[in-house]
Amino acid sequence: MPDPRRSRLKSYLGIAGSVAIAGLAAYVLYTTFQRISFADVLANVRATPAGTLGLAAACGAGAFTVLAAYEVAVVRYVKHCIGRAKPVITALIAFPLGHAVGQTLLSGSALRYRMYAPAGFSAMEVGAAVLLCGMPYMLAFGLLIDLALVFSADALAPLFRISSEWLFALGCLGLVKDAGYLLFVWRRKKPIRLGGWAVNVPTVRMTALQLVVGVVDIVLISSVLYLLLPASAQIAFLPFVAVYLASILVGVVSHVPAGLGVLESMLLLLLPHVPPEQLLASVLLYRVIYEVIPLAIALGIWGAYELVAKDGARKRLARPAGVPRPPLVP
Repeated sequence: MPDPRRSRLKSYLGIAGSVAIAGLAAYVLYTTFQRISFADVLANVRATPAGTLGLAAACGAGAFTVLAAYEVAVVRYVKHCIGRAKPVITALIAFPLGHAVGQTLLSGSALRYRMYAPAGFSAMEVGAAVLLCGMPYMLAFGLLIDLALVFSADALAPLFRISSEWLFALGCLGLVKDAGYLLFVWRRKKPIRLGGWAVNVPTVRMTALQLVVGVVDIVLISSVLYLLLPASAQIAFLPFVAVYLASILVGVVSHVPAGLGVLESMLLLLLPHVPPEQLLASVLLYRVIYEVIPLAIALGIWGAYELVAKDGARKRLARPAGVPRPPLVP
């Protein structure tokens, strides 16, 4: 039986860590804006070429397209084919919304239950779909950082303030971990028991698909910001991926929605040679292209779905008295 005092201590430490990271991010941004003005940032935003914006937007759209196609495969893998429309709509709502809220697992679970329960999915099957939808990002996240540490250790050493030898060793250790997971998937045939739950290990074919989807997704997402960086950044793509993912990781640990402020402060610390007004302009455009616009589109799709779909909220609430209404949320 878990110790309540130990659980409370972990909670307090987690809250303290989140507050400390958020406070450090606020301090970095405050000191940065002591040297520059927001008008300088906006001036750099307006100076960004339209072609660059279009290419960055295409990368963002490509990332969500890949995730929507993968959601179709996940639904077929978990239960059966319910058509392509509902999984695609679910993905285009769940991923932008989860990223904006910051609690991807929680919001993804609630939304997918709302969408898939009317199609006959049980709570266990919805949970399996949520887990599988999150796996590509987690697997590719570690793999790409490990590859960057191995093949770009010399370029990352001055940015991370760690010797290239240590970075190379950490990358090799990470690749061993990645290979170990693939070996586990290949050898493990029995379900994993977690308390009263039994979780089936994905097949080798599904794991390969997850890796491909995750790598393509992260490459496209990071390309959005990489394309928007000023010429003064002077950093190759693979080292930049490591910098980007390290910044994202700190944002996730901080529990700040979308890593707001944390991503900016980490990039300012890891790329000190880039003029801050130019770097902040790039991050601002990145957030508009990858977060604000997709979130607005997702909310529009969700609202339209609830209005016109057969299992939408409008038709459910309009049912005659005495007819049972399935729950809108779990």
